[in-house]
Amino acid sequence: MDAAFAAVAGERGRCYGPLPDIDSRVEEAWRFYRQSLGSPRFACAPMVGQSELPYRMLLRQSGCDICWTPMLHADEFAAANKEEMIRQGFSTCDADRPLVVQFCANSPEDFLQAALQIQDRCDAVDLNLGCPQSKAIKGGWGGALMDEEHWHLVYSIVRHAASSPLLRVPVTCKIRVFRDDRKTVRFAKMLEEAGCSLLTVHGRQRDRALHHAPANWSAIRAVREALRIPVMANGGVSSLASAEECLQETGCVAAMVATALLADAELFVGHPEKLPQDSSVEAEAETEQDGASAALKRSVKQCLRYLTLCEDHLPWSVRWPRDHLRALLATGCRASPEGDGCIDADVLLALDSVGSDAGPSPPALGAEADLKAYWQGICQEFRDVVRVLCVRRGICEEDQEALEDLSFFGTQAGREVSSTATQCPKLRAAAGATNSACLTSGGSRAADAIARKVPVSRRYVDRQQQRAAALRSCMAATAKWSSRAEKQ
Repeated sequence: MDAAFAAVAGERGRCYGPLPDIDSRVEEAWRFYRQSLGSPRFACAPMVGQSELPYRMLLRQSGCDICWTPMLHADEFAAANKEEMIRQGFSTCDADRPLVVQFCANSPEDFLQAALQIQDRCDAVDLNLGCPQSKAIKGGWGGALMDEEHWHLVYSIVRHAASSPLLRVPVTCKIRVFRDDRKTVRFAKMLEEAGCSLLTVHGRQRDRALHHAPANWSAIRAVREALRIPVMANGGVSSLASAEECLQETGCVAAMVATALLADAELFVGHPEKLPQDSSVEAEAETEQDGASAALKRSVKQCLRYLTLCEDHLPWSVRWPRDHLRALLATGCRASPEGDGCIDADVLLALDSVGSDAGPSPPALGAEADLKAYWQGICQEFRDVVRVLCVRRGICEEDQEALEDLSFFGTQAGREVSSTATQCPKLRAAAGATNSACLTSGGSRAADAIARKVPVSRRYVDRQQQRAAALRSCMAATAKWSSRAEKQ
């Protein structure tokens, strides 16, 4: 037993209940993975403000087998009532399963109490042991607990919950790799001994400077080979093909994805690539244009499906759907031929104005009808912005009310609002790249911004370009690493 295990040896038997023997725990861990979770292969990672209920439901419709909630703070959640849980970012429904609720914690008592609050509404509770944000390091949770001086606390948190007779769901953990693979294995084995039933390993280190570095799949494989419980791989997946490659390279039971799912909710479904009929420059250009149009159309359909789910499973913050729509649409918006910005940046910028004049949200509980009406209005504004882009790019006509079977009007009230808006000359003034009118709903700041052709700030364009460049760099590095691994 090394120093990390020796640090907690004196605490054993003092404040923890007994655990079954290791063989029984391993057998139960695999029963949990196969029977309770249904042997998932593709997972949605915990993403703050991003893996919320409506988007989880969209992912479940698109090939995702299991989802993690956004990370919640155990100390705040432990004594929260139902409305406070919603405000903190937690909501679920019967169809939202299998579901793992993730907490950050630096206290065994807080983690257990938060888990007890939620155990009847999920399949497992997860401990975040890898968040690299500076507030996590300063706050002593997430990635801060990777420091070896805190391993005794990590062991205590997991063991206290896993051995509690009150907790009826398993405890899982999510970690990052260390620079030394042997240290990663030691950390993982400690968690297995403490009672962890499923471990997710992110193949990047905690250092924020390495956030977009290639994922170290060999380190993940080392952990998988050293442990007896199920292990999931996270990091370096940007497509269905790379997810399958990750599973093959690591030998893990499942591949977990975060960022790439924000740009394509159907990543786990895959999209067939259209090849040109001949090798001429014109044919290749036409194929590329058709591919871009198909990609944008696919993104628009995902947006419309997501907004319908938002009306069924009400979000708490307008920021959540705004960020999702911006991420889904960004890849399909055109770059300027001069390379100095995005032609459709005004549409993306208009998303920031949605809800600005909607007033404060009604309470999460006790005013359900008002809250639903509030979100129907918000979602209609989002649909109108999406419709502007569709008309501009020739995906639909000005008077078209639906894209295939997906309506641009969520409710009859939304249809009436947009119908009234089309009579306003000001709202017909915006012209797209094809010089056709862009219709928007009446009264919203988003509509006014597009109709007035408000200039887009250079700072906003630079920020969007930096995000896109970071994502491209991450994907390119992953492909380069995978190619090098194949040669070896």
